[in-house]
Order: sequence, then C-alpha cells, then structure tokens
Amino acid sequence: MKKSLFFICLFFAIGKLSAQTESIADSLSEDYNPYARNFFGTSLNKLLSTYQLHSYLWYQQQVGDFSFAVKENFSSTLVKSNEKSIKDEHFFSFLPTYKINEWFSQGFSVKHSILSDSRKIGINSAQQSSFIFIPNFLPLTNWQVSPFLGYSSNRQIGVHDDGLIYGGESKFLSASKEGFALGSTVKITEEEILPRKNSIRDFRVSAANHFSNDIGNILSVSYFQTRKDFYYEADSLIKKEFSVVNNIQSRRENNFQFDDSLRYFRFLPNTDLTLHSTVLWRKIFRDTKYKTTTIASQTIFDTEIDELRLDLEGELWYRHDDLQLQMKTAFMERDEKHSALNFDGANQIFYEQRNASELQKNNFTQRTSITVTGIYQLSSKDSISLSLFHNKLTYDTPSSDNFDDRDELLSIMKLRYTRSLNSFFDFFVSTEGTINKLVYISASRSSNNNVNRVLKLQTGGIFKGTRFRSYNAFDVSANYTVYDYEDLNPNYKSYSFRQFGMFDSSSLNLTTHTVAKFMGYIRLSEQGELQWKKFSLRPTRNLEESFLVPQIGYLYGPARFYIGYRQFLLKTYIFSTNTVTGKLTKSLDSYYLSRGPITEIQYVVYKKIELQMKAWYEFVSMNQKPIGEIPNFDFSVLLNL
Repeated sequence: MKKSLFFICLFFAIGKLSAQTESIADSLSEDYNPYARNFFGTSLNKLLSTYQLHSYLWYQQQVGDFSFAVKENFSSTLVKSNEKSIKDEHFFSFLPTYKINEWFSQGFSVKHSILSDSRKIGINSAQQSSFIFIPNFLPLTNWQVSPFLGYSSNRQIGVHDDGLIYGGESKFLSASKEGFALGSTVKITEEEILPRKNSIRDFRVSAANHFSNDIGNILSVSYFQTRKDFYYEADSLIKKEFSVVNNIQSRRENNFQFDDSLRYFRFLPNTDLTLHSTVLWRKIFRDTKYKTTTIASQTIFDTEIDELRLDLEGELWYRHDDLQLQMKTAFMERDEKHSALNFDGANQIFYEQRNASELQKNNFTQRTSITVTGIYQLSSKDSISLSLFHNKLTYDTPSSDNFDDRDELLSIMKLRYTRSLNSFFDFFVSTEGTINKLVYISASRSSNNNVNRVLKLQTGGIFKGTRFRSYNAFDVSANYTVYDYEDLNPNYKSYSFRQFGMFDSSSLNLTTHTVAKFMGYIRLSEQGELQWKKFSLRPTRNLEESFLVPQIGYLYGPARFYIGYRQFLLKTYIFSTNTVTGKLTKSLDSYYLSRGPITEIQYVVYKKIELQMKAWYEFVSMNQKPIGEIPNFDFSVLLNL
C-alpha cells in the first residue's frame, strides 16, 4: 500500500495519460476531470441589486470503442446600480474519440468560449472557437503521443483573427519492480492568429524511488513557457504613426521549477516524516508591439520581473493510542526584481525615470512559520484539542525611495475541551488568543507600528434527541489595537472592539410530517478609544445586532416545504461628552430594520435530482421610516446523469 502511494503521487505529478489538450482561449480556460460524475446543474439567485445565473453540464460516455465528453459552463452577473453592469462568461467543449486498435485512436476537439463585460475595463469582450483533430498513438503501453492540428477563430475587442492551432503532447510513465518509476510530459501548443500569437511550452520530468517499505522520494523538474497577445486601443500618436487602430501587448512568462519530496514512514516509533523543497525561477515580460518616441512620457517603456523563490517544508505526524500530534514547519524566501526595458531611439531621461520607478518595487521576503495541532482523548467521553501557529514575516526593499520595509509577528493559540455528558448532549468550551505585531523599519512610516491582541472565549453544547436537536453557543471577545507612537501622531489612536454573542440553531419534529426550526443570533458590540498603559476605555460607538428566522416545515417523502419569518435589526449608538457635566451621554445614531416572510423548498429524488429554492421578501426601514422593499431568491437544480 505504501509503495503504491508514491507511484500514484508520481502519476498525478506528470499528468494523466489521456488524449487531452489545454484550452488556448485568450480569456477563458478549462480543465477536464475524467473521474467526475455526469451532472447538470443550474442556479439563479438575487441578493439586493445583484442577479446571478450559473449553469453547468458535464457528461461523458463510452459505447464500445467510441467515447465522448461534453462540458458546458455559463455564468451571467447583473448588477443594478447607477449604471447597469452585465458580465457573461460561456464555455462549451465537445471531445469525441474512437479507438481503432490497441495502439491507435483518433478524435477531435470542438471548443467555444465567450467573455462579455459591459464595463470598459481591460479586455471586456472576447470570443474564441476552435476545431482540432487529435490522433493518439501508443507506441508502447506506457508511452502516449498525441500530435494535433486545427483551426481557430478569435475575436477580441471587435477585431477578428483566424489561424492555425498545432502542436503535440507526449507522456511517458515507466515503473520497475525495484521501486523506481520515471515519468515525463511534453506539451507544445502554437496558435497563429496573426498578427497575434499564443504559445505554450511545458516540459516535465519526474522520478519516484521507493528505497524500502518505509522510505520513498519523488523528484521532479519542470520548465514552462507561455506567451499571450492582447489587443488594446492605441492612443492617437500610435494610430497616426503606424496607421493602426489597436496596439498589441504580449505577456511572456518563463518558469523553471525543481521539487523534491521525501516521505519516511516510522521515522521514529509511531512517527511519520515528510520533507518537501521547491526552487522556482520565474521571469515575466510585458512587451508592446508599437512604440513611439514622440510620446514624452515614461509610460512607453515595457517592464520585466525576475523572481527567485525557495520553499522548504517539514511535517511530523505522531499517532499513539489516544494521542494524535502534527507539527509542520515552513520557510519561504523570495527575491523579486523589477526593471524597465529600453528600446532604440527612446528618450534616456524618461527611461531612467521609469527604471527608477520599477526599481522601487524590488523586494526581498522571508517567511517562517510553525504549526502544531493535536488532539488527546482523555477518556471515552472527554477530549482536548490544541492548535498553535506562529509566523514571522520580513519584507525588505533595497530602494532608498521605498519605505515599506517591515517585520511582522503573528501568534495564534486555540484550546478546546469537549465532553460527552450522555448519548444526547455534548458540551464544549474553548479559548483563542492572537497577538499580531507590525513594525515598519523606516522612521517615516513607524507611526503605523502597532500591536493587535485578540482574546476570545466560547462555550456551548449540542443536543441530539429523538425529536429535538439544538446547537447553542455563547462567546465573548476583546480586540485591542495599540499604536506605538500615538502620542506623537494624533491621527493614530489606539482602539478596542469588544463583543458578546449568542447563537442558536434548533429543530423540533412536531409530528411525523411537520417540523419547527429556528436559527438566530444576538451580537452586542462596543468600540472605544483605548489607553493601554492605564487599560482605560472611552466608548465611542455601540452596536446591537440581532437576526432570527423561525420556520414551520412540512415533510412529504423526499420533499421539504418551509415557511417562516426573517428579521434583521441593527441599532448603532454614539457617545458624546456633555459640555456642562463632562459626562458621556449615549444616543441612538441609526436604526435599520429588515423583516418579511421567507420560504424554502428542498426536493431530492433517488439522489438523481436535487432541487433547492429559498426566497424572502424584505420590508426595509431606516430610523423608523420605510425606505423600500427588496425581493431576494436563491434557486438551484442539480441532475446527476
């Protein structure tokens, strides 16, 4: 079992051995899962002024030597505000395959994708259709070769381009009886929709070695290169000089990655060890096709980003009798460098300005974290769990013009005790503490230095009876943020936020076919100015928030029908100082009330059809005056085909 685990990990590391090609659409992409179940689903919901429609279909079938897969995904979002905003995304694909013999099969891929956004930001309109012929060869049982050739029709911001798509994919996986497995994947895609070009180069090699029943290692090396060309509207000078309507921007990325994973079972008695390391080198270019030296600006220069990253992780699992303990350490180091790209004839003064601006973005980051989680079964009825997390972040910028250098420490502790009083009732109590310290190195930003302390206590219980079920929780929390130099900067004042909350979720079976259920909460919050040294508070704002939904339901076979009442109330109070007495006075600042009927329908038929509908109507008032009525609904249907 352990030996096969490493081969399974290797298999997924190099990709599945199937005749598939990645989408090369400009704006939409998709991933196929050959193990997904067949289903169709649609959902429609409206919340306040936002409407969302989402439909999706996945269906695959095999009849003898013929198989096919269909995928459809459509989403639409409408936001009604001062200006109506509509965004539509659609993707469709059809992949039939016919197996001619044991070593050869052929098929084709039909794909169509649309992106449409009424907002004038970035690429708000794009469309791609493609037809690709994909023969699949199996020269050996563990070696697959899939060249492909097709045609692409691409439209972006109103410009239509056609061209060829060609490339190939090869996958190899070999395993020996001695516990060694070698796998590789090569993917090459070229899309020539002149004057634009898109391309993908993906090379991966992985090796797994199972040294013994307890020790195994997976090593992988990959190189990934991609290029994407995008249209954008050219400015007036570019249009005049080059006689074009749109300019073309290319985004090119080169990645080289090295991964190594070591798994050591029974490293110590009852202890497993996992070590993982990653080295990533990445370079990103942004190139513009048409440039002019007549523009007196530093924005005409393209940019380049170089990133070198190191990730180290170690994990220990300890299991013995009633104790389970996990400890994980992680270290990340990243060096990121930005620069401007010069070109012939450019004004060197503007280039130096742009390059200096890019150099300010250079940064060196180190992050170290330790995580400890454990659970101990004190007895058959008692258990205690502990979670500890500590993180240190160091962010350095070599530029003397960048003052964002900072150190950050974050520590979180959670402790929870659970007791099963009897077969009906479980009781729990937990505490959580957080300390976050932020320190800016530069004196110009040191006024932002602060320490945030959070303490939270929670208790509650879960009752599970024959007819009655209930979950109840009560919690109190205190959040204190203290600035180091608030005496020197009046714009930064230490503050506190304290809160008390109660939550209840209960259901009662009144009869065989009727049920009553309730869900609600109450939160009381206080904001105030804080003097940490004296630990004195001056309240500035209070909030009283409540939410409740009582419902009656009728159960009939696989159907559930609920009707009820929904209410949300938020009252805010402010404090002011009486000029005569000097005392604080509390006064109502706002009163928001939303209430109305709610209904729910749930319907499940033999796990094949799942239907859910939830609708509620809000009568909204502000400061005791009606301000509007808002209908809301959430509807979804899922068919397991």
